Amino acid sequence: MESDRSTTRILEEFLLMDDGVSGMCLCPDLRDPENENKDLTSLYKIWATIPEQTHSCNVAMTDGFCWHFKDTDALITFERDVPIGVKTADCVPILAYAPDKHGIAAIHAGWKGTLGGIVDNVMDAFVENGVDPAQLKVAFGPSISKDVYEVSQELADSFMEAGFGAYVSYPDGQMEKPHIDLQGINMERLLRRGVKPENIKLHVGCSYSSKLNDGSPMYASHRRSGGAPARMLTCIMMLSC
Repeated sequence: MESDRSTTRILEEFLLMDDGVSGMCLCPDLRDPENENKDLTSLYKIWATIPEQTHSCNVAMTDGFCWHFKDTDALITFERDVPIGVKTADCVPILAYAPDKHGIAAIHAGWKGTLGGIVDNVMDAFVENGVDPAQLKVAFGPSISKDVYEVSQELADSFMEAGFGAYVSYPDGQMEKPHIDLQGINMERLLRRGVKPENIKLHVGCSYSSKLNDGSPMYASHRRSGGAPARMLTCIMMLSC
């Protein structure tokens, strides 16, 4: 793993910059095909506290002294200089900043977390700590887009039954597989909880299909790579100065 740390080039993309808060996405440079097969978890853990993600809807609070969070897919902290993050490769990474209470969150929302409402669980925790949803600022990281995210009809039905039919589409016709807009559903959940639309920044890229200028993949994608271990780290921190 030491060789991976020293030789793997990491590309940075800033997602949220506001009043001493920095949120970004870090991705291995996939212009080198070998980086698709590198698990950089140990490297990412140097940069941020990352939970042991299991596609749950579980949320944990950290003060920076606890580094191990099992069966957890979102972290919240109200402490400065405590970086938190999540790993993704098609699932939706979401960063949130509560300026009124100086709190931040990093959320991993795959289809299970999106359907189950992990965003709502984070909002519950924020509100319990006095956060005003109207002041919350949210940035989405790169995830698989609705244009290419095909799912089974059974899964699409589950989203429609949950009240998110507007985010299910059939771009190839009603007889073909449905597509799901995971970013859109999580945005809708935030809006329903009182987050202002102007305070939500969606991501225009697609983890599956976005490319660099030379045609190489821009982001890690589990579906595109056939399950390769490459992941992105989407992380956020409040600075003390």
